[in-house]
Formats: sequence, structure tokens, C-alpha cells
Amino acid sequence: MSESNDRFAECIERARALGPLIVEYAAESERLGQLSTKVVDAFHEAGLFRVLLPTRMGGFNLTMAQQCEVIEEIARFDGATGWNLAIGSGGPAVGNFIAREAFENIFADPRALAAGSLNPAGNSAVACEGGYRFTGKMTYASGSAQATWLAASGVELVNGAPQIVNGVPKFRTGIFPVKSGKILNTWSVSGLRGTGSNDVLLENVFVPESYTFEFPNPKSSWQTGPMAKIPLMVQLGASLAAVALGIGRHAIDALKELAVSKVPVGTMASLRERPIAQLQMGEAEGSIRAARSYLHSSIAEVWKRGEAGEPFDLDALASARLASVTAGKLAARAVDLVYDAAGISAMHTALPIERCWRDVHAVAQHVTMNTARYEAAGRILFGLPPGQFV
Repeated sequence: MSESNDRFAECIERARALGPLIVEYAAESERLGQLSTKVVDAFHEAGLFRVLLPTRMGGFNLTMAQQCEVIEEIARFDGATGWNLAIGSGGPAVGNFIAREAFENIFADPRALAAGSLNPAGNSAVACEGGYRFTGKMTYASGSAQATWLAASGVELVNGAPQIVNGVPKFRTGIFPVKSGKILNTWSVSGLRGTGSNDVLLENVFVPESYTFEFPNPKSSWQTGPMAKIPLMVQLGASLAAVALGIGRHAIDALKELAVSKVPVGTMASLRERPIAQLQMGEAEGSIRAARSYLHSSIAEVWKRGEAGEPFDLDALASARLASVTAGKLAARAVDLVYDAAGISAMHTALPIERCWRDVHAVAQHVTMNTARYEAAGRILFGLPPGQFV
């Protein structure tokens, strides 16, 4: 077994070992509206927030596919916890596009954790001496409660006017200490409650230029590996789709357990002996396997292109986006089937199925996986410009 595979196997083993702790504190995370500190500390101790960092910085130097498998493994225990890991472990992927000295300054801290929101809507980045000043409100900043650094995007302004290049506004992303923003208590939702995806207020936050990059298509000035060549939004979309896969598997496992003991009203047979439940289990299993196969096949193609340094044209971007969106939709379909098969038991909060249902549909609403992404891919397949980011 290669050194890389050894590191990956170790990460998977550590993820599985955290399962009982994650399950124990999942309800607390929901109640608090953010990841339990017990789980945050366990992730730090296990090094799972640092899976993408190089080994010289105490990381595991995993590939994109390996990171997604670790995230999926965690999401099998709890969707919100998996989402927090996707965001937290993805911090170095975002950091690859700031200056090298800035990257190393941030992640030299063994408990460094970058989170945030890259949606630039309503935010501004005004150039000033030595950097930029960011003002606005970051929306849905998952993981901000445990983060030490935040990433935010905004429209570049000069003399109050947006900078326009080829008819498109210029955007800039900056990474800054979490204390520079004000976290607002806005996360009141049905699904993914434990992600702490609150809004964050930014008031003239100064960010040195070396801690910023152009968005949404940044280029690294120092990284040379595949992660620097693969578009940032492709990387982030795959890792979040992996959360949906884990949730789908969690729901199927929960139905298997329930079906042994549950005897539906009006029958003498257990749930697993009912043809309708068998049909729904079969389709759910097929859906989640198809989702996983499609996503990982796409990730392999993306990684191959990144290793070769090949450009990502619109067709390549559309293919990657289709895989993430479809994986999320198929995972949601699998959970819908499980929810229906479980009958009224699916509503009970003592069972994980209802939380899986809420969480997977929250995942599918994310901007990287919602139905609108199909439109952009469809336009490209028809030979039209995407009309929006892909």
C-alpha cells in the first residue's frame, strides 16, 4: 500500500471511530444551531479538518476524491456534522489562491479553521493602500461558530462604482480573522440546523492584498498540484455532494434496522416483508449507488484533468456540475423513498430518518446543487453561453 493510501486509510479509520461521539452529540448540535464543541475538539484531535494540507504542515495531503470519501463517512452518522467537515476541511482549498506566506501563516496554527460564504451579493471590496476593505453581510456562513478565519466575497468598487470587465463585475474574496466580523443569530431553519450557517456582518474590514484573490475563477500564484488547477467551485461542489451521499446511506441503514421490528397497522408481517417496502428499498439503494458512482467518476475525470494541467472549458465545467447536482438529487430521492417506506415512524425525532430527510433537502437547496444549476448545464449542452456560473 502506498504512503498516500496509508494516510487515506488512517483518515477513514479515524472518521469511523468518531461515529459514536457524533451520534451522541447530534441532537445537541441541532439544539445549539452549531456543531457541538465536543465534536469540534474531536475533529481537531483527529486532524480531520486538515486532510487537504501537506504533510509538512501536519496534514494528510489527501486527493479530492479521498477528501470526499472522508466527508461521506462522517455524514453517514449525521448530515450537519458532515457538512461542517466539508466546510472546515475545504478551507485549505480556498486558501490555495491567496499568497503562499498568507496561507502558511493561517494554517501554521494547528487549530486553524477557515469557513465563510463566497456569495458576493450585496458586499463590496474597496481597494485601499495595502489591500481591500470589505463591507456588507455574508450570508449562510456555515461553520462560522468554530472558525478562526472567515472568507467573504464582494464586488470590487473604485470611487463607488463597480469594476466591469467584458460586461461582468469584478469580484474579490478576502480571508480575515473571525473577530473582524460580527456573527448574527440568523440560522433558524428546518434542515442542517447544526451547521451554524449564520450571517456575518462586515463593517469596513481591512484585508491585506496577499490574503485576497479574484473570484469566482481564481488562479494560484504558487501552488502547482491538481488542487490549484481545478476550479474552486468544482472542488467545493463535489465535497458538498458527498454530504448528500452520506445522508442517503444513513437513511437506508436506518430503514433496514426499523424494518426488522416494525409491523405496519393492518398487517401481520414485518415492514421488510411488504412488497412496497422492498420496492422502495431497492430503488433507494439503486439511487444512492448511482449517485455515488456518477460523482466519483466525475471527480476522477476532474482530477485527471487537473493533474495534466488541462484547461477547464465550459463542457468540462458543465460535466462536473451535472455530477454534483445529480448526486444530490438522487440522494434526496433515496431519502424520500426511505421516508415513505417508514410510514408514520419517519416522523419520530427519536429515529434518524426525519433528520436525514430534513438535512438532505437542505443540502439539495445549496447554490452548488440546486435545480438552477441544471439550467446552466443545459444551456452549454445546447451550445449557448451558461448565463450564470457553472
